[in-house]
Amino acid sequence: MALKRVLLGTALAVASTITVGAPQAEAATGWYLSLGAGANWVQDADWKGKVAGVGTVTSGNAEFDTGYVVAGSVGYDWGHWRAELEVAYRNNDAQCASFAGGASPCLPIPGVSLWELSQMLNVLYDFDLGGRWGASLGVGAGGNLVTGKGGIFFPNNIDDYNFAAQGIAEVSYQISDRWQLFGSYHFMWTDDPDLGSPFLFGPGGSVEIEKLDHSVLIGLRFDLQSERGAPPPEPDHAPPPAERPREFIVFFGYNKSNLTAEAARVVHEAAEAARDYGSATIIVVGHTDTSGSQSYNMRLSLRRAAAVKSGLAHEGIAPDMIQTSGKGETELMVQTGDGVKEPQNRRATISLH
Repeated sequence: MALKRVLLGTALAVASTITVGAPQAEAATGWYLSLGAGANWVQDADWKGKVAGVGTVTSGNAEFDTGYVVAGSVGYDWGHWRAELEVAYRNNDAQCASFAGGASPCLPIPGVSLWELSQMLNVLYDFDLGGRWGASLGVGAGGNLVTGKGGIFFPNNIDDYNFAAQGIAEVSYQISDRWQLFGSYHFMWTDDPDLGSPFLFGPGGSVEIEKLDHSVLIGLRFDLQSERGAPPPEPDHAPPPAERPREFIVFFGYNKSNLTAEAARVVHEAAEAARDYGSATIIVVGHTDTSGSQSYNMRLSLRRAAAVKSGLAHEGIAPDMIQTSGKGETELMVQTGDGVKEPQNRRATISLH
């Protein structure tokens, strides 16, 4: 019961935080889908055998083999906060069970397995680890359908649906503008399922089992909406320049610091121009829009400048020729109010000297 109160309290606290903060948060970045799979471990579980009208007549402990888990979710991203609906399937075979209150040895129980189908509403907070790396912490609450199958305990499939809660820890890597690779750990608690077992404990008899799951998954997340920076407008009738420009602008997606294909093309042109001019110094300055806090935007602008420097170095420009700095949201290309996601302001400038 203590674990139940802790998980419920944590879930309610995080849920109330996102509910209260939502009107003041950044505008939504959109929907995403994720799919993962991995290993599932059922923690050694206490169980009780019950006879209808009598109550508990025996008890013991059960051990389970390593099983598997497959989980998919659809969610909504607010920039740092995410909420998602997750459906997961778990399957673990029973290894052995002890009887007489655990006094007997753990005896093999072949053919017995536990199936689980959980539906959870998760709330997560994303942390920026620098570069393309990120981490997340979250909690979830919902229901879990537990089915006992096979062997002397459950000759027929018997199931019970109970309240469940979980804690989540995750690390992620931004593969591209819209794809993320993630690895996550889920600890799920389920209110003790009561599974009918008339073969051992008579009509109306049941097996009540403690239920704790540890899951490790690897998967992919896909953003359904992309918010890439728009290229600057080009004049309709301007003649082609007689020489390469000395100023270049690289645009970024919302809350991103990775170079898109278009951004990499601009960096390549800047590197070619630097070689043509024989530039001794290249100055890169990162900028952001006004969405998010000033301190966060300053760090984001520095990451954008660093990404451009890395791209120039990849093009053969000596790193000691490149100076970087960040301006955050202090020097906007398009003047906006606070909290506005303006694509033209999500940029880094390259100046050749």
